[in-house]
Amino acid sequence: MSVYSLKKMGDTEELHLFEGEMVGLKSCKTGQKSICGKMDKADNSETMFACVEEGEARERCAEAGRRVCGTCVSRLYATYS
Repeated sequence: MSVYSLKKMGDTEELHLFEGEMVGLKSCKTGQKSICGKMDKADNSETMFACVEEGEARERCAEAGRRVCGTCVSRLYATYS
């Protein structure tokens, strides 16, 4: 099951989502790049939330508003064809 972490990019303060997997009960491992590929994990200045499931990630990104990268957050919503 995928989990998500929201991280703040230091130089722009834009928020980007990272997809990850749970490691143990309370921690997760995320990839090196954000979902959109525009942020590297090393550029993180603050973690807004970590290791949450899709539904909670949607709610918390909505609360954060326009600062969240649109490309990243779009992954949390279904596309119908």
